[in-house]
Amino acid sequence: MAIPVHEVEQYLHVQARKINSQFSNMKDASALYDDYYEDVENESLRQIFPLLHAVMNNLFAFMNQKLSPGYGGHFNADPSRDLIDVIEAFQKLQANLKKSSVAFELDQYYMDLITRCNVFLSKSGGSTIPSDFPMIELIEHRAIFSMMNVVEVKRSPSKEAFQTRLIGGGSYAQVFKYKDPHYNRWFALKRAKADLTTKELQRFKNEYEITRKLNSPYVIEAYNYNDEKNEYTLEYANGGTLADYIRANNTKLDMQDRLKLIGQLFNAFIYIHEKEILHRDISYHNILIQHYDEPWTVLKISDFGLVKIPESSLTSIDSSVKGSLNDPDLTKVGFANYEVRHEIYALTQVVNFILCGKKHGNGIYSKRQGVKEFLLQGLAADINERFSSVKDMAEAFRSVRHELLK
Repeated sequence: MAIPVHEVEQYLHVQARKINSQFSNMKDASALYDDYYEDVENESLRQIFPLLHAVMNNLFAFMNQKLSPGYGGHFNADPSRDLIDVIEAFQKLQANLKKSSVAFELDQYYMDLITRCNVFLSKSGGSTIPSDFPMIELIEHRAIFSMMNVVEVKRSPSKEAFQTRLIGGGSYAQVFKYKDPHYNRWFALKRAKADLTTKELQRFKNEYEITRKLNSPYVIEAYNYNDEKNEYTLEYANGGTLADYIRANNTKLDMQDRLKLIGQLFNAFIYIHEKEILHRDISYHNILIQHYDEPWTVLKISDFGLVKIPESSLTSIDSSVKGSLNDPDLTKVGFANYEVRHEIYALTQVVNFILCGKKHGNGIYSKRQGVKEFLLQGLAADINERFSSVKDMAEAFRSVRHELLK
């Protein structure tokens, strides 16, 4: 049963004390996740979310240790009871707050894990992990709990309010999704954080302007900007990020599916570079997936907040190296000197990820020698040995593509 509005604060205060006491041994570990929830307005939830995040990750990490993929494993009695307890604590809290102003959701990947765990978890004697249970990819780089929210969307001559869900974010902004009944479709809303400097806010607005001007099926669309709230509306990609898509489908995708995505990736960046834009923040999370009916799956590039364009005064805002896939060479030459061959380095990692589901640090695709040599050229330590453009890169890939279809 939902908690009455006037009792929510008291309920959360009690639950925070209860959960802190129940999982007191994980209090220090929870500090690692505090920053992910600093924007949560409710003080009790700011305590609860990092703690539940830490407990879940600790137990999922131990489950990985006990699991032999393809064979299953035995999950010890105490961790089994602890995981049952944290799941019950989360589910009770979510159910009671469902209709309140502090309603929240858990990341869908973890929701799916909990559903699978509930089938085999036992309170006594430990739990038998099924043979088809996968290794768990811990979410340690972002929040797993997200608040539901309400946002006003302007549509002349009136204003309408929509229920939104937080689906992502970074240093400068948060991203929500909402369904507009007028159009009967989902949209994304990107909102600048309140503490941005003047230059950071200018970069945020610049991101919108650049995205709005790009017109490609492989680039996410931007629609309108709200100057009062420093937020703008975007096309919503219903397949999530490339990281999410590959993680969920890596064992199901055939090589033709992978090659289609790689071809779209090349087409996207050939177009972007023809517009004299360098993205500079290519990552598995800034590339989105849109599913259509055929079934068609289309890759879409997003997050143009760090773009480099000719004669831009914003390029020098911060010369520190950003971007999770960026070339180590940039620490020597400086981020302001980023050029197309640095972009090639990041794109090669994305190609490798699409081919085999592995991030660069975990190895490159090596089943076909020609493909391996292609990847090594894109990742060459000597920048002069890399492809000179995405067109050259795409052409080189076409010459080894046949190896992947053998």
